[in-house]
Amino acid sequence: MLGGNLLPDRAAHEHRPGHRQADRPRDGRLMTDTIVVGAGPSGLGCATALARSVQVVVVDRIPVVGGTAGWDHPAIQRYADHARELGVHFRLGETGIRWSDHRLLVTGPGASTLLPAAHLFFAGGLRPATAANLGLTGDRPAGVIPATVAEHLLQAGVPLWRSVAVLGDGHWARTVAHRARQLGARIIGIGESTQWADEHHPRPRSWSVAGASRVTALTLSYADPAGADTHQITVNCDAIVLADRPLPNRNVDGAVLSSAADVTFVQPIEPSDVQGRFDHARHVADTWLNSLRKVDAP
Repeated sequence: MLGGNLLPDRAAHEHRPGHRQADRPRDGRLMTDTIVVGAGPSGLGCATALARSVQVVVVDRIPVVGGTAGWDHPAIQRYADHARELGVHFRLGETGIRWSDHRLLVTGPGASTLLPAAHLFFAGGLRPATAANLGLTGDRPAGVIPATVAEHLLQAGVPLWRSVAVLGDGHWARTVAHRARQLGARIIGIGESTQWADEHHPRPRSWSVAGASRVTALTLSYADPAGADTHQITVNCDAIVLADRPLPNRNVDGAVLSSAADVTFVQPIEPSDVQGRFDHARHVADTWLNSLRKVDAP
């Protein structure tokens, strides 16, 4: 709904498309509720831009702000403090489950709530491509892990692997390789830009995992120049890290497809730095607000 006056304290209120100019309080703000899913740099960027004109609730399953940037990042702390000054309400440690009929089902410890809103901004971040996304075949032993999980494990400073195959050259790959090497692992890079690895292989036509209870090897299959036959290379390793180019992480039912009604997705692959993601999100939110004002103009 654009330009409507939402009444969240009236349980029977239903949100229908508005046909008149939006109500405006004396401070000039539009009487419209919005929900932002995600409290990382993108979510905080949306929230601070939106809060100057509309009411904003930020939902995040993690009990602190920051997302992958970390709650203690100085910029994150500034963004969050500014958002609170603008009146943004945070519901941290709660998970958005389903977006339907201008309501977001949110679950938290011991309770579920339906939050009404005219529009949902989804800033759920990015994830590495999965084994299915990559077409990884073969056995399914332990030791095949997403780059984000590998990064958290390595931050503990405990040597976990002797030889690690890093699949892909997304922006997690270099970081994971660097930290694993610091802990004594040998790095095998598989991708087009893997200069950070100790051993390099180009991206294959297909790849297959070997191992019973744990990964023991990865077989890479390449086509010959004529494209007919293939040759294979077997790489011995005790871990495989999935670190290909990131994909949008969308896990709220009703807010998965790009065509979802009354949803704006704010999940840029670039820029990847904290300030860049924050600024990009502010621009997206400002663009939406401008479109709202045009619809509500007499």
